[in-house]
Amino acid sequence: MAVAEHTQAPSTSRPGPGADGMTGLCFAPEEAETHTADWTRLADRAIEPNPFFRPEFLLPYLDRMAPGRGGICVVRRPGDGAFLALMPFCRRRPGLFLPASSALVEEYGPLGTPLVAPEADTATLKTLFAAVSETFGSGPVVLPYQRTDGPVFDLLQDLAAQDGGHLEIDNEQVRAGHATGPTGQEQYDLVGTSRRREIRRQLRRLKDLGAVQLTSVDARQEVLVAFEDFLQLEASGWKGKNGTALASQPDSLAFARDFINAQAKAGRVRIDRLTLDGTPIATMVMLRDGHRIWSWKIAYDERYARYSPGAQITRYSMRQDLAEPGLAEADSLAVPHHPMITPLWRGTVPYATVLLARGALASTRCRLLRFDLAMTRSLRHLAKAGLRRLRARRGKA
Repeated sequence: MAVAEHTQAPSTSRPGPGADGMTGLCFAPEEAETHTADWTRLADRAIEPNPFFRPEFLLPYLDRMAPGRGGICVVRRPGDGAFLALMPFCRRRPGLFLPASSALVEEYGPLGTPLVAPEADTATLKTLFAAVSETFGSGPVVLPYQRTDGPVFDLLQDLAAQDGGHLEIDNEQVRAGHATGPTGQEQYDLVGTSRRREIRRQLRRLKDLGAVQLTSVDARQEVLVAFEDFLQLEASGWKGKNGTALASQPDSLAFARDFINAQAKAGRVRIDRLTLDGTPIATMVMLRDGHRIWSWKIAYDERYARYSPGAQITRYSMRQDLAEPGLAEADSLAVPHHPMITPLWRGTVPYATVLLARGALASTRCRLLRFDLAMTRSLRHLAKAGLRRLRARRGKA
């Protein structure tokens, strides 16, 4: 998604009108301390977990990676004030031309499912979006990276069907994931015989070089040490050369360390490693939350590419997921059709950008915004294709 025209985060909490006595409000990240306990309780009981909407992720992310770019919008229950729904928002142009209120969801945490309490209903979401409109402006609401196979999406559809609402689904995609239990084992076994043999052969050849181990850590101190090893490994590869590794910039490094430290303290991180003579040559950082787990980051030592260290650790991580009690599914967070992960994790995670509007001309406004987004993607693809051709010509020169 293109990012432009970010408004400043709300400097004070802004209550909005709500249905059934509920209160909608938006607050700035620096005001979050007074809300953290309620926020965490909602995240712990949400009908669909989302580690990227927990305070452990959002607060360091907004502080380091998106300062002043948005606020956190919530719905409070009447009486005890418990949080019923929560989502970060900003004002921006998601495409080239049309501004909109957009959920603040980006590539560092590509999952946009709002935190929604089990007792929440369409009136709860209506109150949430009313607070968003009051704070960030009226018009269509853009919800990137929305999973389209769960109860929260069902609520969004039900809301759009009421009172002149309209919902458009843009850029539907699927990325790799896997189930657990018998279905997960079936997906694990779907990898072709020749591919499995090749992975095993490569692991045997790797063992000719020294002592090889596949291990997992989830205790806090071990996780912190393993994460530092991951940061070095990632920075040594192509991401480091391109300046996109977490350690490439002070802000992304500080954000990542703060996030992993907080998640590890809560027991929500597992780091899987492939080591050669005790040195990590592949690492996958897994995030747990509720009944789901996500592969947040992966890196491998490119000097050992002939042994497929990325495939080795991806296959191992799936075995660990299948053996871990309480997990229902895993999400790779990878781009669609990822050449390494998709053939190995044979389940799918569907998602899309959801556009919502209400009132007069709701459908027209959504369709115009969808056209803007589609045109932006087309121009981006053309630009990338042109850049590839230019690089190819320079390579031949």
